[in-house]
Amino acid sequence: MAGLGLGLVAFIILGIAGMVDADGSNVVLVFVQFLSLFVAGYVAGRMSASAPALDGGFAGLLVFFVSVGVSVAGGATLGIGPALFLGVVAAVLGSAGAVLAEHRRR
Repeated sequence: MAGLGLGLVAFIILGIAGMVDADGSNVVLVFVQFLSLFVAGYVAGRMSASAPALDGGFAGLLVFFVSVGVSVAGGATLGIGPALFLGVVAAVLGSAGAVLAEHRRR
């Protein structure tokens, strides 16, 4: 949930700064979403006792499901292909964050 919180705070800051607009050039928001997936995995990896990479992957997927749910509730139409691809990316980035956390712990 730390990744989701980071994403929400970053979105609010970017909205106040005027960097969020409706013209489709929201590269910064895509970067923030990927960073949120990584941070969620990192936090899960730091708190995990047995399998940090698995817990990080699950944390990334949790952030993915919440962000897709919010997007769909807001009226966005998602294709099945991009959604599946983002799900795989979420699991990989979450696991990568957890591996980094495990490496730093040692």
